[in-house]
Amino acid sequence: MRHDAMFFARWLRDPRGMGSVVPSGRTLALAMAEPAARAYKTPILELGGGTGTVTEALFECGLDPHDLIVIERDAQLHRHLELRFPQVRVVRGDAAHAHRLLAELGVDAVGGVVSSLPLLSMPLLARRRILGSAFRSLGADGFLLQFTYGPLSPLPDRMLTTLALRGRVIDRVWRNVPPATVWRYERVPSQSAAVPQPDPLADPSASP
Repeated sequence: MRHDAMFFARWLRDPRGMGSVVPSGRTLALAMAEPAARAYKTPILELGGGTGTVTEALFECGLDPHDLIVIERDAQLHRHLELRFPQVRVVRGDAAHAHRLLAELGVDAVGGVVSSLPLLSMPLLARRRILGSAFRSLGADGFLLQFTYGPLSPLPDRMLTTLALRGRVIDRVWRNVPPATVWRYERVPSQSAAVPQPDPLADPSASP
């Protein structure tokens, strides 16, 4: 209840930034954590740690706390995560700068990204920057897991096509309130690596 109250208080302050009045339920957290923990070989990056519901589920599913990096923008939630999970590297920052924040930690790449960010409430450009930064942080076979309360992908097909990515539903969590869908996004296998191409995942706001 203490975690729910904290999350609700942050929602009152920033509804669009939080996306929901309560944290993810345990069933949804496990639906996000199980495929990530099962597939990981290198560190996992969590975007939007919140009160730590998904973080805790990742450990339950076998992830070593030392192999998790969490990015949380909200100052109070960031501090809460630091105190709750002292073995985890918790970074305060914007998910749109994930690749830069990881570089500051000396991390070249992660094996997977688990995101609880409220993408549907964000402008398209913000979503593109977050997606681009996340995939710049991922190894060649890396993936991004994202849940949504909407019926469709929180990342439009046109955006995925532009970034040479693809997405698919891997779980539907009807027992969550509200019901949620878990999406997995990954790179489309390259048809030809012979000719160098501009990086579609580069931050469009960055200077040449």
